[in-house]
Amino acid sequence: MKTEIKSLATQVVSGIQIQRLNEVLDLLAENSFEDKQKRYYILIDKLDEDWAETETRCRFIRALIEETKSLRRIPQVKIVSALRRDLLDLVFDNTRDSGFQEEKYEAYLVPLSWSKEDLKKLLSSRVAEVYKRQYTKQRVMFNDVFPRSQKGGSGESVHYIVERTLFRPRDAIQFANECFRVAFDRPRISWRAIFAAEATYSSKRLKSLTEEWSEYYPALEHTLEMLRGLKIPFTRSSLSADRLSEITMELHEADINDPCTKMARQMYSAESKFSDADMVSQILICLYHVGVIGIKISTLNTYIWSHIDQPRISKSEVKRANQIVVHKMFRHALEIHEGA
Repeated sequence: MKTEIKSLATQVVSGIQIQRLNEVLDLLAENSFEDKQKRYYILIDKLDEDWAETETRCRFIRALIEETKSLRRIPQVKIVSALRRDLLDLVFDNTRDSGFQEEKYEAYLVPLSWSKEDLKKLLSSRVAEVYKRQYTKQRVMFNDVFPRSQKGGSGESVHYIVERTLFRPRDAIQFANECFRVAFDRPRISWRAIFAAEATYSSKRLKSLTEEWSEYYPALEHTLEMLRGLKIPFTRSSLSADRLSEITMELHEADINDPCTKMARQMYSAESKFSDADMVSQILICLYHVGVIGIKISTLNTYIWSHIDQPRISKSEVKRANQIVVHKMFRHALEIHEGA
């Protein structure tokens, strides 16, 4: 009875709110934005900050997305909400009700992506800002400070840096800053300085990754240990059974809500229908989603990555994974070895 009364009350309140919202939108369209030639942009940022509990925040953000669609009736106004991909996934997963179809929102989503050339230009601008010539107006170029190709085959330094990013400005800038810190008392940055900077950079990016995905994958720090010390490329069968058992036990004992911990608890239940292969699949799905690994589904395909190709992979895809590699950004921190 309480449920029925609450449901009826909610319907009444929602109906009144929708009616008033429509009236407000009509008033705004008629009176506030009379100049048809003028454009107004409202940017909403910092939605990923801790301004409310996770469930409440997700519902508010979902409501914001829904109401943004309603405001499209005012042609002069464009509302842009900036969300990280992990936050958007969290919002959809926590507010997924019956009849929800994520593809319906694709028309309203514009993924922001940076190309390799964009990041190279950014690095050049960063160098020009840090190494301003004091007695000449000549612009300092990237290759004036960073080395070009190395005899050992590392390629150009700008390519080396970009390949160790998830194609995000923050990654490229942090790597460059670490290089500046290592070579602060030298006029140029050597390959030795870049390699030394990579060690610190890789550890910092791995730590930042666990913080960025802490709401979606709070057990990520445990899950990442599945990769430590591996030789790449590797396959599902090359993962150690002893290590899997150890990590599954840690995930089982962790008092947190995470897809991998849920799977671990289900595996140890008396009526479990899951196997070690299911646990491996869940771990790999998680590691792919956050961008740590790339997979090759068949020998004819190239590696796919969450930050380039598709944000998630299915259980079927991960089971068909022919080869798996760890992203270059995290190899140093996870002690990954390259070889057959």
